Amino acid sequence: MKSLPRRAFTLVEILVVVGIISLLVGLLITAIGMARKASNATGSQANLKQWGAATINYTSTHKERLPWEGLAAVADMPVNLAEKTYWANAVAELAGEKPYSEIVSMAASGQDEIPIPPTRSLFIDPGASANAEAPWDFGSGAFCFSYVPNMRLNDALAAEAIPEPKKVITMAMIADSSATVLMFELRSRADELSASDPYFGQDLSVNQSDWRGFANRHFDGGHIVFADGHVSHVLTDIATRSMQGSRDPAQPLGDWNKPKLIWNPKGQATY
Repeated sequence: MKSLPRRAFTLVEILVVVGIISLLVGLLITAIGMARKASNATGSQANLKQWGAATINYTSTHKERLPWEGLAAVADMPVNLAEKTYWANAVAELAGEKPYSEIVSMAASGQDEIPIPPTRSLFIDPGASANAEAPWDFGSGAFCFSYVPNMRLNDALAAEAIPEPKKVITMAMIADSSATVLMFELRSRADELSASDPYFGQDLSVNQSDWRGFANRHFDGGHIVFADGHVSHVLTDIATRSMQGSRDPAQPLGDWNKPKLIWNPKGQATY
């Protein structure tokens, strides 16, 4: 009996198989990428949850006063770090992290490094990308934060002639804690936004911020922990849009307070 000749694959069949394999590999890579993004988002939510719980814990033992947000200028970081009530010192310790003053001191002595993405730290969002200029140098040390307090919380007290470390709002002054922004994810890189975005050029070398520095790295938005301790994902387009519907930073008389997103609990949230 003669055996039938073995039929070889045609070129078309090989191309079809290669195409199917390529498609499956592409789908797998996409799925892995989405899973990684979801994992990073979940990790960042967990970090913010810790920050929120620790901040509320702090207020319970400090006559309802929130921790001090610190002075905004990079050059003033030594003043911030020397103050025990500074958020990165006081709240970090309650969240199980070293006070930031200790982290900076250890880095300055060569015992450790300032955590920057992708370092695992309560100060760093696992989904953040490193900024080429980070950590931000202030002469005697450096810093880098993925999470910052809402600098508009204390706007109502800004005109009072009292020492800076005491210029902090109390929880009793916050009427709607479920809508009032406590802390949030800070953009780590300008290119999280398109170059045409009105917030593209915002200074990111900060230890406090408002909607202008809001992140855009987790599914077209970022995460916020509110004054009642809950964490939510908010689209960047929503977080950076005024009550009047504008995203123009120079909008006259614009108010960035909204019913479910309050930046200044005691008045208008303006520049």
